[in-house]
Amino acid sequence: MELRQLRYFVAVARNESFKKAAIELHIAQPALSRQIGLLEHELKTSLFTRHTRGSIPTEDGLLLLEKAERILHLTEQAKQHILFRQAHVGGKVNLGLAPTLAEWIAPHLLEQVRADFPEITLNFMEGLSPRLRKMLVTGGVDVAVLSLNVDPAHLVLGTSFTEPISLVGQKDDPLLASADPIALSDMVDLPMIVPGIHKEGIRDIVDRALTEAGLTLNNVVAEVETMLMARPMVARGLGYTISLESAAENGLREGIFAVRPIENLKLERIVARSAEHAPSHAVLEVTKRLSAILKKRFPRR
Repeated sequence: MELRQLRYFVAVARNESFKKAAIELHIAQPALSRQIGLLEHELKTSLFTRHTRGSIPTEDGLLLLEKAERILHLTEQAKQHILFRQAHVGGKVNLGLAPTLAEWIAPHLLEQVRADFPEITLNFMEGLSPRLRKMLVTGGVDVAVLSLNVDPAHLVLGTSFTEPISLVGQKDDPLLASADPIALSDMVDLPMIVPGIHKEGIRDIVDRALTEAGLTLNNVVAEVETMLMARPMVARGLGYTISLESAAENGLREGIFAVRPIENLKLERIVARSAEHAPSHAVLEVTKRLSAILKKRFPRR
């Protein structure tokens, strides 16, 4: 039994006429009669009493009419509900961002989403790429910005962008006055406050670059997990740190820090969603705006 057959049957029963039903349904009358015949064959009963004035539902036909109208009504309700969900942009969207990225991007994104979709609630969650990738796959977050070197399995990858890795120090430091990239070899004897976790993110990129160049940082005064911990130390002149420029943005704006890009060092990141979970319309709209903000902040060169 097909929904199409039920629609045809209801049309005939309401019109009490195959001819009128065929006109209403915009199909040929023989095709309509054939589908009703197939339905009667499947149900092993006659659904209509045919006479010169039209076609009247039999007792079984009246029983089927009651059920068919209910089925078609529920089907239409389900369709409209799905269409409404697609058109109605609201609900909670969970975003996963690295702490330093979240600090500057979260206000911009929240501002745009509140203006465009006031019924969306953003839930910002911080973490490094391995944790955020796991949360994407398990459904803990809907969209995240990850390092490009993460395992792409079970992910839908979107906008990618690259950000230079920089040496960060106090404002007016002559070493940071130049806009030209500084070589790693010129940094090895500087007092360094090294941020990050071994084999993850920026720390991994810097460590590998030092190893490949046969270099070692000879004056590490402290190691910290995050740039948030390094910033007040740098502000007091206790040493330099290595970071993304965006992570030092507040300090640059306030005139506390200066930065200089490090030669050949960059972090590649990408916007990702889980391939295991169908995104809501709200998730897609938030992802679109997140990607637009990142493209504007980090244009391809």
